[in-house]
Amino acid sequence: MLPHKIENCPIIDTVVEIRFISNLFPNAVFGMIYNLFQKDYNPHVEKLPILQIPDQLRDIDPNFKFKPHYKLHNDRFSVQIGPDVIAISSSVPYVGWADYSTHICIFLEKLFSLNIITQVIRLGVRYVNFFEADIFSSIKLSLSIDDNEHKCDNTLIRTEILKNDFTNTVHIANNVNHIVNGRPIVGSIIDIDTSRNYPDAKFIIDYKTEVESAHDSEKELFFSLLKDDFLDSLKPIFK
Repeated sequence: MLPHKIENCPIIDTVVEIRFISNLFPNAVFGMIYNLFQKDYNPHVEKLPILQIPDQLRDIDPNFKFKPHYKLHNDRFSVQIGPDVIAISSSVPYVGWADYSTHICIFLEKLFSLNIITQVIRLGVRYVNFFEADIFSSIKLSLSIDDNEHKCDNTLIRTEILKNDFTNTVHIANNVNHIVNGRPIVGSIIDIDTSRNYPDAKFIIDYKTEVESAHDSEKELFFSLLKDDFLDSLKPIFK
């Protein structure tokens, strides 16, 4: 049985992202979405750095595809919006999946009611966890060179793991800098981006199940990486 949550929560970033095809002109997408959601977020709209790049360059460079242009936020959540992408994040400390998923599904229900999205082509659920220690001694993963165990100093591992019809892109690294309470801390990260592509309207029809399934896949993989004694140190809470 997986923990319901862990008391010493290591989550420093979360995002649920959908990439979509719209029946609107690209410049009209944000206005339609903003008019629907403006009462749910603070009135200030943050323009993201990509808008400093001329339209002509953004249109021809594939690296700028699926990048959000604007950001809205309230005390608990933020949403970044682009012509073909929406990314919903939880504040830190993490609010917990129950509240987070409820917010996501309410947002998507209202969004799809606009009838401006003809297809969602990709779902991504990403969690970034930070630990104030060298994580490689605490996870069920080892490296060997010429049959000798490798000491993982300054190590970055990236791999893709297929699980429950989702692709989990996993980054594990030590000697990573992170700012905690205004001061830099050196530690490790486990970064899992769980994604699935959709060739049809399946996501719009069954978005609640798809979001929940992606989260379950990420959660199962994350906890499967941790050694039992290390998980115990995080103070897991079971229902």
